[in-house]
Amino acid sequence: MSNGKKVKPTQAPLFNEPISLENIGKFIKARRTQQGLNTLDCAMLCNISAHTLNKIENGFEGVRLNTLLQIMEALGMEMSMKDWDSYE
Repeated sequence: MSNGKKVKPTQAPLFNEPISLENIGKFIKARRTQQGLNTLDCAMLCNISAHTLNKIENGFEGVRLNTLLQIMEALGMEMSMKDWDSYE
């Protein structure tokens, strides 16, 4: 891994916020920084470019779902859905 400055952990957004690319990016950034990974090391771990990771963490549109899932898997994250009947 790179020998650079120490990565400062960031807070994840609240779980009750609506799902959006911006919030997914915030969760990914929070997980990355809480694991002490800088952008370059995380990108290498996820087999993507640092530019792509930066775009995702900042909520830019046009990101493939497969790429999001690849990053989340590499960081030990998962996304789930609930049956809509459970909200009644």
